[in-house]
Amino acid sequence: MALLVMQVAVSGELVEVFEMPVDDVDGHRMLACANEDERVIHRAGQILEDGEVWIDLIDRDGETLFDQVACFHRADAADALQLHFNMNAEVVKDCLSKSNVASLYARHRVAAQAYFRKIDRLVDCSMVSSRQSNRRRVGDATVMDLVIELRRRLDSADTVLALSELPMRVQAAADQLKEAAESYAAAVQHL
Repeated sequence: MALLVMQVAVSGELVEVFEMPVDDVDGHRMLACANEDERVIHRAGQILEDGEVWIDLIDRDGETLFDQVACFHRADAADALQLHFNMNAEVVKDCLSKSNVASLYARHRVAAQAYFRKIDRLVDCSMVSSRQSNRRRVGDATVMDLVIELRRRLDSADTVLALSELPMRVQAAADQLKEAAESYAAAVQHL
């Protein structure tokens, strides 16, 4: 079972406003139809425009299952979501309302700031702190979860395939990142 994820662009970021489980085949069909709509925006590295609605098909691990997302201008999004994704008009209206998007964006920013503050605190191991407290912070489960997830994603077949199509310097950087994550995990286990 896959998830169709709808996100709205706000201040250069994508904020999730809705997700729904779908059969993989149905999800692919829906996205393919949406991408054939004349109103779809074909992305080529442009800056996100506030209000754009992005629809993506992902698996339970968050990996993209379809190589092209569907993207619509705010003015076309409600109709496209109803037409191509069989969404109820009231649900679409609620999801895309400015107040809902603003509320979700505010929560998204608070969560992101809290996450980065926590990461900053965890990696801020100073000589003044005791060796014991530094070990606790470095080995904290949230950092290890991040390292484990990074290692898992870098080993996934989708990532390996995508990286094989990128320039060698990007592939080399990904290899260095993988090695660093493995080294970090090994070092923390030996504390």
